[in-house]
Amino acid sequence: MKLYVFIQCFLKRRSVQYFVLFFILISIMAVIASSFEEMTIYRLPLFGITYVSSFVFLIEYIARILSAPALYPNDKSVKARLKYTFSFYGFVDFVAVLPCVLTYIYWDTEVVHIIILPYIFIIFKLIRHSRAFRLIGKALASVKEELETAYVASFITICFSAILMYYIERKAQPEVFENIGDGIWWAIITFATVGYGDIYPITPLGKLLGCIICLVGVAMVAIPTGIISSSFINMVQKKEQGQEKGNDSQEKV
Repeated sequence: MKLYVFIQCFLKRRSVQYFVLFFILISIMAVIASSFEEMTIYRLPLFGITYVSSFVFLIEYIARILSAPALYPNDKSVKARLKYTFSFYGFVDFVAVLPCVLTYIYWDTEVVHIIILPYIFIIFKLIRHSRAFRLIGKALASVKEELETAYVASFITICFSAILMYYIERKAQPEVFENIGDGIWWAIITFATVGYGDIYPITPLGKLLGCIICLVGVAMVAIPTGIISSSFINMVQKKEQGQEKGNDSQEKV
C-alpha cells in the first residue's frame, strides 16, 4: 500500500475524525468566548486553546496534502496536491493553521486579533468531519436543479416587486424609499415574511402590493423547504436501507 493511500485511510477513521472534531468545537467555543469583555482576563488561555487546536490542524493539513493523490488518482502527485491546496477545503484547512504558524513567526496582541477573524472559517471544517453535515450536503446536491429554479424565481419576484414598490412609494415617502436599494430591502424582508417594520408602504396601491408579495413569499419559501426536506428524508431512508442490507448479508454469512 502506498503511503498516501495509508494516510487517506487513516484520516477517514472515525476515531481520527472525532479527535479533530473535538478540537474544532473547542476552537469555535474559544473564539466565541474571547469576544466577551468578562473573558478578557482569560484571553491568553483562550488563545492557547486556539494555538493547540491549530497545531492539530497543521498536522492534519500536512497529512491531507500528502494524501491528496488518493483523492485525485487520475492526476500526478504534484497536480493532485495543488488541486487540494487550492480547493475550498484546502483553503479552510490553511486558515485553520494560521494561529499556529503566524504566532510562531511573530507574536503580538494585534496579530492575534487579526488572525482570529479569518479563523471563523474553521466552522466549515465541521462539514467534513460531521456525518450529519455531509448528509445534508448530499441532500442539497441531489436537488440542485430544483433549488436553482426556485431561487431564480424568487430572485425575479424580489427584483420586480422592489422596482414596482419604489415607483409606487417614492413620492409618498421619499425619505424612506430613496432608491431601488431600499425597495430591494423591503422586498426581501417581506418576501421572507420577516417584516422588521423599518420600511413599509403607506399608499393603498403599495399596501396591496405588499399583501400580494407577502402571500407569494409564504408560498415561495415553502417550495425550497419542501424540496430540501423531501431530499433529506430520501437520503436518510437510503442510508437506513443500506445498513439493513449490510446487516442481512452479515447474518447470512
